[in-house]
Amino acid sequence: MTTKQLTPPNDNAQDDDAKLIQQLQDDLNKAAINGDDDDGLDDSSSSSSTPVSSAKVPANMLTASEQVLADQGMLQGVNMFFENQFVEAQRMFATQDQTNPIYALGSGSLSFMKACMTFNDADIQNAIKMLQHAEALCTAQIQAAPKKTVPLSASISKLVSSGWSYFGYNSEKSSTKSSSSSAVSTPPPPPKYMTNGEMRARVIRAECLLLTSLILLLQESIMSYLKAGLNLRKGYKSYENVWAEIKNMGDESDKLVDNNTLGGVHFGLGTIHIVLASMPAKILRIISSFGYTGDKAFGFDLVQKCIAGKGIRSPLGSLMYLSYYTILTGFAPSVLGETNIPVADKILNEALKDYKESAFFLYFAGRTNRLKGLTQESTENFELASSKATAEWGSELQRLCDYELGLNCAILLDWTGAQKCFDRLASENYWSKAFFLYFKAACLEASGERDKAITIYQSIPGLVNRKFGGRTILVEQYVARKLKLFEQNGFDTHLPALEILLIWNAFSSMTPEHLKTCLAQVDAKISQNRTATGLDSLAVLKTIKGAILHQLGQHKEGAECLNWVIALPAAKVQEEKWVVPFACWEAGVGAWMEDKQQEGDRRWTRAKGFWEKAMTFSGYEFEFRLSIRIHAAMMKIQELLEQMNLKAFH
Repeated sequence: MTTKQLTPPNDNAQDDDAKLIQQLQDDLNKAAINGDDDDGLDDSSSSSSTPVSSAKVPANMLTASEQVLADQGMLQGVNMFFENQFVEAQRMFATQDQTNPIYALGSGSLSFMKACMTFNDADIQNAIKMLQHAEALCTAQIQAAPKKTVPLSASISKLVSSGWSYFGYNSEKSSTKSSSSSAVSTPPPPPKYMTNGEMRARVIRAECLLLTSLILLLQESIMSYLKAGLNLRKGYKSYENVWAEIKNMGDESDKLVDNNTLGGVHFGLGTIHIVLASMPAKILRIISSFGYTGDKAFGFDLVQKCIAGKGIRSPLGSLMYLSYYTILTGFAPSVLGETNIPVADKILNEALKDYKESAFFLYFAGRTNRLKGLTQESTENFELASSKATAEWGSELQRLCDYELGLNCAILLDWTGAQKCFDRLASENYWSKAFFLYFKAACLEASGERDKAITIYQSIPGLVNRKFGGRTILVEQYVARKLKLFEQNGFDTHLPALEILLIWNAFSSMTPEHLKTCLAQVDAKISQNRTATGLDSLAVLKTIKGAILHQLGQHKEGAECLNWVIALPAAKVQEEKWVVPFACWEAGVGAWMEDKQQEGDRRWTRAKGFWEKAMTFSGYEFEFRLSIRIHAAMMKIQELLEQMNLKAFH
């Protein structure tokens, strides 16, 4: 593996990690060699730790039209969920989630969404467990399904390669049986195509693998990326097989495949393509050994078909669209906002027609408005979304909204409001108590309550305990290092709240007035005592200043600050290893904004140069976060280049 790993914390897990990484790489290579990993449905091929006997799960022999009627309860549960009736939806799915794969997927999907909101290890493990249960039901149902006619040549190939006998399903053999054979001894003729029930089970199984992969990709670690790659490989193969079967059916597919199964293929295959196309090279190198690359345009076309189908997964397709066009845009708002925000608005407005008060879509309205710089309207969206999230299950969405509200308060320089939000999250032990207390303390310091801030800083080190894959989570590694540095310097801090806003890419959402206030604070800190300000701290302050100046349109002054940081010899930056690559990123953003009116490739040449330089660094905090930003920006450049070439061709 050529990708360098982030600097590990001081623990003794390296040997175990190396063994696990090697094991996962071996699994990926084995899956890449074995072309039948979707058909190898014995217990060893499934990620489920709780295999289900096929004898307990009968084959699903419903026709496509019968299946649509049978899915009405499931569709009702989905509508309940997006109408904020979270508990009722959970109960609806639980009525059949021990025996029916689609209901098991419904329960697993609820657990998946909860895990994505809490990042709590127990919730993550519960979601994976429930998805594995649904996967096991699918595997048993696939095994129980009657198999379609297999050509003789394919049967021999299977026999040679795996030792399995497919002669029992050979139509030629069946046709040579004596006509005098009894009805009991003569097996029924095999179906011409894979049954709708089997295709459905394969699609649900693939979706379980996909959702598990998405959970793992959010963890930002080498091991989780490898595990995600293995699951994506299996899921893609399953979708691919069903997709090929549907194409083989031709016009008959309209009668043979139910709408929800077709929507599942569109949603899953489209999502995988979008995810793979969105992964930066550093991450893609880890998971790409399973043999696929993403086609973003094809992926979005499939997801759009899922949305238009108005089936079980249609609102999930809308969430997928919004996640890409808001969350990914949030990684590079100054680069992607102009083209992506209108698309997000269109999808959001369509979704709100069907689910006017859905807390989830109101949440994305808040994210979209913040990207527009409409922070007050964004706050109103988050407050309304929080009010629509009921108790019990909905409380997790309320906490997520509290986090967004705290960030909005910080963007508005309402430090009192921000620290109250982060204090509430810390008291509820949401995600990372250490990080929220650190942010609270930074807000108190920004509002002038330095003594209270120091007291909180001193209380945090013992709370750095959130782990994933045996490692302290990345944001807590950052907090622990900063606190150690504060203590060494007698708590002579350098605007830690603004540093967080820089790393979180928040300056683009600020008004010019708030940006000027921040700029004055940075200038005061730089000039306050130059001799006492270490080189690392000065580099951070100049990076913050450069980013602010670019957002104010003062590109020459912003470039001067950032070029000073970029020119620092690597050996001179002792503590803040992240600051130089982040300065390269901000310099590229400034160049992008300044060169917006340039013709041809001059539109992006300078920006691309800075971003390519940023990619030469590794082993620093928030490396994968910055990698995603750079990859998103590079994808935008590629789109512009293709448009330019197409225009020249015509």
